[in-house]
Amino acid sequence: MLEELGLEYEHVAASPRTEEIYSLNPGGKVPVLLVGDEVVTDSSAIIQYLADSHNQLTYATGTIERAKQDSFLHFANDEMDSVCWTVAKHKFVLPKELRVQEVIKACAYEWNNAMKTFTNRLGDNEFVMGEQFTVPDIVITHVIGWAKLYDFETPDSNVLEYFERLRSRPAYQKVSALRKK
Repeated sequence: MLEELGLEYEHVAASPRTEEIYSLNPGGKVPVLLVGDEVVTDSSAIIQYLADSHNQLTYATGTIERAKQDSFLHFANDEMDSVCWTVAKHKFVLPKELRVQEVIKACAYEWNNAMKTFTNRLGDNEFVMGEQFTVPDIVITHVIGWAKLYDFETPDSNVLEYFERLRSRPAYQKVSALRKK
């Protein structure tokens, strides 16, 4: 989001569950955004805060467009991201004795259902909200990339074209390069 907004920032590479991160986020998760002495946690909250505070890449609160935008964001978190996060927990986050490999099959099933819904919701739109790139597009692009790591299928349809279109954005390319460092 910072790249999409063209804002200057300092990127500090930090791993989850480190002392440094626990001092900022009691859950030990990254990312965190420092705004002066304040800390904002949770990637969706961070990017929505940035969009709202810069009045870009979002619709105004209280509008039907914002409600629809929020609906896509919640769908992305509830139906897509949660599936990928569950897989991550059972692949490498949880202690080995708590990992259940059968859960991954159920997650693949849930992913396929989410992709059917998303395919229909996206339709022929360039972005989830039509012609305007917004907050949920960032989250969905990230989650589809994550799903590809788990070999979850992305339909050969408007969704695959959407994903490739968003991954080609300069901001996405720059952030991808940061992750590889």
